[in-house]
Formats: sequence, structure tokens, C-alpha cells
Amino acid sequence: MLSKFLITIMVLFMPLVSSFGGLSFEVPFISDSARIVYSYDNENPGSAAGTVTVAAKLDGNYDLYWGDADGEKLSEDVGGYTVYYSEFAEVDVDGGEGSADIYDFTAIPEGAETVLAYRCGFLAGEIEIPDGKVADNGEMLYSFGALSDVHFNRYNGSLTGDDACLTFPNALNFLDKLGVEAVGISGDISADGERNAFEKFNTIASAYDFPVYTCTGNHDVSSDYTLANWQELINTGVYGENKADGVKDVASNGLDFVYAPESLGGDAFIFLSQYQWDYGEAHSRILTDAQLDWLEGQLETYKDRSVYLFFHTFLNNPIEGENPHMGEGNLENNVGRHYNLAFTEGCPDEIRFEDMMDKYENVVFFNGHSHWAYDMQELNPQLNITNYGGEYATMVHISSVSSPRRTTPNIDDSSEHYMRSSEGTLVEVYEDRIVFTACEFLKGQFLSYATYVVER
Repeated sequence: MLSKFLITIMVLFMPLVSSFGGLSFEVPFISDSARIVYSYDNENPGSAAGTVTVAAKLDGNYDLYWGDADGEKLSEDVGGYTVYYSEFAEVDVDGGEGSADIYDFTAIPEGAETVLAYRCGFLAGEIEIPDGKVADNGEMLYSFGALSDVHFNRYNGSLTGDDACLTFPNALNFLDKLGVEAVGISGDISADGERNAFEKFNTIASAYDFPVYTCTGNHDVSSDYTLANWQELINTGVYGENKADGVKDVASNGLDFVYAPESLGGDAFIFLSQYQWDYGEAHSRILTDAQLDWLEGQLETYKDRSVYLFFHTFLNNPIEGENPHMGEGNLENNVGRHYNLAFTEGCPDEIRFEDMMDKYENVVFFNGHSHWAYDMQELNPQLNITNYGGEYATMVHISSVSSPRRTTPNIDDSSEHYMRSSEGTLVEVYEDRIVFTACEFLKGQFLSYATYVVER
């Protein structure tokens, strides 16, 4: 009897579905029930900054997606697989209307020509993106991947006994299919600097045609770390006599280096390693004076190029009078939950590093460390990217490949999502702009709400 009832329901329901394969649904009582108004903050093509308002007959949550010219959810073919873009905003309609502010750096992806509003998985309304706002980035010069916090030997929720043995190659496979020319990592390859973790990294990273380079993070210079193990197993082609093409300068500490190949336009990738785990005290230092001297020299050398600086630890919010925990790389919820291992404010290395980020605005500074998942920008709009009103270099937070963290309002805690979430960023460089597309590697998805564009 139950099976007959289910069959009857399916027969009645199926005619209402117009396009299952494209994840687009049309139901008479929802279709065209929502009206979208998009007020853009500027006239820049490809910039999504503004406010989206949804007026609807039914109250509730409406997810906003980028759509193509046919009104289908935006997607790309990646190595024979269809990769969809996630929602870029959620609007809570209450009393017939609701709105959402779209963060300043948010990008309209190339190929997007419509905005789609979905309610409970069903298409409720759509509007066209004005011709002048449609993204046209021009010819891409090159692309690379930005990852962080791999953490071999730290997380074990899989059959391998080490989740990073799955998440790290999976992320590299995804980036490989996207055609990147290099991958940069903002550190924390290991749990405690153990040789075994570096061996796992070497085995996986060396299987790809592009270089995979990294700096140290606080975990990498922990109890089991030795410089000899790092130089032997990490950053192949950097520390030995036979250097890889594009390796331009290796600091005297045998860690920090510059990668600036002609294939990437001569732009500079600087990998700056912190030398110890030291936070929160008046005497704390994670960079030496010699490292800062070396860094300043490199930034001056490449001041007329694009510079991509990979360093593990983020700065506190440098704007006077603002909450220090509400800068790029961190957040604080309403009960004070934040990540408590930022650069130690007021220490000599922090002051000098911040001054460089103030002076050299051609820099894009990639950092990780906090593991905050990209969607945690709902608690801090500056979490994933900012230049503090144009006063500093562009600072970009990279979530964790192996264990993104999340928290919520009213909770003095956070949870790590290993083997349920794996995040990083695709970086595409064009003549006059850089596009940062957040990726969810386990789902095979682009995260529209964390896809950004900056001028170059």
C-alpha cells in the first residue's frame, strides 16, 4: 500500500520538475514568486559588491546563485567533471522582504549573466546582470593554487590512518585539473615537525609536474623539527646545489626563498618561514631580525612586480580603535571566541612586518594558521580578504586543506571538520586584476561567497 502511495506521489510530482540534471527546479507555486533587486556599490565589471533585496510571497531563506545566460546555475568543466558554483549569499525574507550585503571584494565569476534565487531547492526568481557588470577578465596570464594547514599525522578519521594522505592529494588533483602552474602553501605540513610527515609530503608533492612550495608553520618548527629534515624533504629543488628554474634567492638561514620564474611573468613568490612557536608574551618572536632584513630587501627588489608572500601567521587588525581579533585571518563571536595565536601585537617583529605590509601595497600576503572555514566570514567580513581600506597590502586568509574550523554565535568553542571539509584557493592572474576562487575539494565545488577580485 505504501509503495503504491509513493508511486502516485512521484507521478504527480515529476511533471513539475523542468530540469533535474542542471539542478534547476520549477514548481508552479514557487516559480516567479520572488523578485530580486540588486543595488551595486560601483560600476566595475565583475564586482559583486552591493546589496541584494528579495521580495517574495513566501517568507523564509532564499539562496542566491550565479546563473548562466540560460538561467542555469553556473558551472565549469574541470577535467571532464562538472564543477558547480555554490550560493554567493543567503537572504532571510521576513514579512515579504529581506536583503543581504555582499562583501566589497566579492567577484562576479566569468560566465555569470543572471542572478538566481532558490527557495528550498526550487527556483523562485531570477534577474539579468547588467551588461556593464558582467565579468570580462581578458586573457589569463597564469594561475596557481594557495593552500595551508595540511597537518600530516594530526587528524585520523579515515581508513588511511592519516586524513592528510587523502585530502592533500585530492586538493592537488583538483588544482592540477584546473591547470595551475604552481602551488604555494602557508605552512603547517606536520603535527610536530616530525620527519615522517615531511616524507609523506615529499612523496605526494613530487608526483606532480608543477612545483609545490611551502614555508614553515608553528607546528613544523615544533618539538620534532630539524632543519636537515626540512631541507632534505621539503621544497625540492630549492636548497640543494642544483636549483629548480625560477628559484632566485635562498636566505642564509636555509629556509626562506624567492621563486620568480619567467613562466609566471617574473612575478615573485616569497616563502617566509617562522623559526619558532612563540606567541602571546612580551618577548615573543616568530621572525628574526635577519629574516626581516632579507624580506625587506626582496620586497624592495620586486616593488614593481606582483609579489605573493606566503607566511603562516596573520596580523591582528592594525586599524586603531578596532577589535584586533576582527582582522583578516581571524574572527570573534559575541561571546569572545577567537583564535588566540596571532602575531604578538607590539613585539618588534610584528611592528616591522606590519610596517612592510603598509609600505609595499603590491604584495598579496597569504596566511593560514587559524583554520577558519571560508563561510565563517559571516562573523567577520574581513576574515578572508582585506587591505584595510587600501592602507595595506592585500591580505588573504587560506582555510585548511585537512581541517577547516567553524564556530557559531553564543558558543565559546569551535569544531574541526576533518574529512567533512577541505578548502583552499585557486588564484588566477590577469593583466589588471587577480581573481581568488575558493574551492571545496571534497565536494568538488567553487565557493561563490568566498570568490574575490582585486586590482593588480
